[in-house]
Amino acid sequence: MSKEMAVTTIKNRLPEEISSPVLTFTKNQVSSTIVRKAISDKNDNDDDDKKSSSSSSSWEIKNRPQDVNIADFLDTASFLFLKVLDTIDDAYTHLRRLQAEESYIDTSSTVVDCLEQWNDDTDPRPKLLVIGSGWASHACLKIVDSLDTGCRVLCVSTKNYFLFTPMLASSSVGTIEFRSIVEPIRDANPTVSFIEGSISDIDPTNQTACIILKSGTISEISYDVCVYACGVQAGGNGNSISKVPGVSFTNCHFLKDVSDALRLRISVGNLLERASRPGLTDNQRRNLLHFVVVGGGATGVEYIGELTDFLRDVTSKERKGAYALLSSFTSITLVHGGTEILPQFDKPLRTKAVTTLTDRGVDVRLNTRVAKVESPTLVKVYKKKDDDDSEQQQQQGEDGSVYKEEEIHCGIIVWAAGTAPVPLTYKLLDKLPLSTKQKSYQGRIPVDPWLRVTGSPPGTLFALGDASVIVSSTTSCDSYDGQLEDDDGDRKEQHQQHQQQEDYILPQTAQVAAQQGAYMARLLNRKYCLSGFTTLPEEENHAKESTSTSITARSRPPIHLAANDGDISSLVRLRGSVEAKPFRFLNLGLLAFLGGGEALSQIQFGGSSDGNSNGNGDGGGYKINEAGSTGFLLWRSVYIVKQVSTRTRVLVLFDWFKCKLFGRDVTRL
Repeated sequence: MSKEMAVTTIKNRLPEEISSPVLTFTKNQVSSTIVRKAISDKNDNDDDDKKSSSSSSSWEIKNRPQDVNIADFLDTASFLFLKVLDTIDDAYTHLRRLQAEESYIDTSSTVVDCLEQWNDDTDPRPKLLVIGSGWASHACLKIVDSLDTGCRVLCVSTKNYFLFTPMLASSSVGTIEFRSIVEPIRDANPTVSFIEGSISDIDPTNQTACIILKSGTISEISYDVCVYACGVQAGGNGNSISKVPGVSFTNCHFLKDVSDALRLRISVGNLLERASRPGLTDNQRRNLLHFVVVGGGATGVEYIGELTDFLRDVTSKERKGAYALLSSFTSITLVHGGTEILPQFDKPLRTKAVTTLTDRGVDVRLNTRVAKVESPTLVKVYKKKDDDDSEQQQQQGEDGSVYKEEEIHCGIIVWAAGTAPVPLTYKLLDKLPLSTKQKSYQGRIPVDPWLRVTGSPPGTLFALGDASVIVSSTTSCDSYDGQLEDDDGDRKEQHQQHQQQEDYILPQTAQVAAQQGAYMARLLNRKYCLSGFTTLPEEENHAKESTSTSITARSRPPIHLAANDGDISSLVRLRGSVEAKPFRFLNLGLLAFLGGGEALSQIQFGGSSDGNSNGNGDGGGYKINEAGSTGFLLWRSVYIVKQVSTRTRVLVLFDWFKCKLFGRDVTRL
């Protein structure tokens, strides 16, 4: 029977209208969504009897319109609309601040010491301390309105700039310059004071922090509200980012900061010069120009894309590259422990990435783990054993799989397989009264849905970005431990469901951090009571409950007194939300550069709020997936729009034009 006849037959047998809990479909709509015919004559076993009906044949109908829940669609549309209103409100705040800057900044003042102003007890304004200058901190500082909120804002960071981290890979090979992707943190908000230094300790109980200045001076300051946004580190100073022995700054290169990209750029240039020296054998040159990248995530893949473009630019004979004689000696190996690279992307895009990298000469090694980094030029790996592999040099992994050992000689090792919390995060976790479960998030600080740190005095300490993890449930999973011994097993299933609902683990991306920083600033601008206490307690026992530091008191959302005060203008600005809505991540998609004018673009609206794909690589929502040159156009367009200032946009555009016209600069200064 032909496909058309089959569809016609099924269409005639369908009722005129099929209803679902979500939508109602007509016969034509359903018949047009028939995907395939199920296998008839099912097997006569117990398992098949449970999965199949008693009929001799059945049809599987996949109806995409049925997957679109009207309630979810309206919820997403409402959420996007509120996001637009938030953006307009932020722009209005910025314009109002620009108009008030001249009157706010007193040029006749002789007080330069911002700590002296901060410690002024005669100033009744509350003190907001922001730690860090990354995505979360920058977004918070840029949006917070210190003039309207009437608070003193102090930012403390070891760096006096904000870094556009998604383009670090481009800067590491000279596609763009380092200063094109950095912005002075003071430019984010001129009304904010800044100190270049580090926070060595935080006392959440007494609400104090210890600052170590660049000069070595140590000062202790107090705060009313502290925003902790220190992010994570790539490693170093004795802190391991991996259980793999030998992973350190001595043996590996990382891509987390400008200093990492600069060091990597210098090292690559040194290798090209060393390989050009006389007296070397061909094998020595191949080892020098063999680049090993560990980690098949976005950082590793994008660096490989930039590196392949760089090597083709400087070693191409057609382009008369500066190292044209070395073109036959260069090679790149990508080592990834998983079965597929870029696991955050959908399946077709992951496949496209592997194909593109392989076509560009990259040796993509999947199911391969790094056992040890012996030296800066030698890495020992274990690959899952194939059936035809020899029995020598084998090792059994934790998952029971058998791996074969191999040594890779190279000129440089780029580690893009993970990060670690900064030491201050561990110190803070030790001072918080947290349960074992709450400390089991790999060094991330547990916060409630309003980003308040669990275990701290209500409304005084917030954690944003890569350093935090949202724990949405007000009840710890530890309280369920005594309920797991029921004979029927129902309690255990409920416990597992509770664990899945409690952990709201967002990806450690710039997109998440920036949205959390903006959310925090809006809580302050709209003058919510951050502690979450009830508005005006009428009963004595209610008042006692309000002053409690229990989990129940702490889990109440930040509130506004506009309802009690009858302030209509505040209610309008709050859009009726007297109780602050919890943070909700808007997943806008993913981008990854592959090199050669190709990129992956997975533009998404709505869908999985945790930013992760399911087993099929489908995170849900409404997506536009593009690869190749179209994806590359989207990649560049998004990164230009997301630059934090007009200055950086112009500089990045100029660098792209300069690179296209003159190639990449290979001079070593």
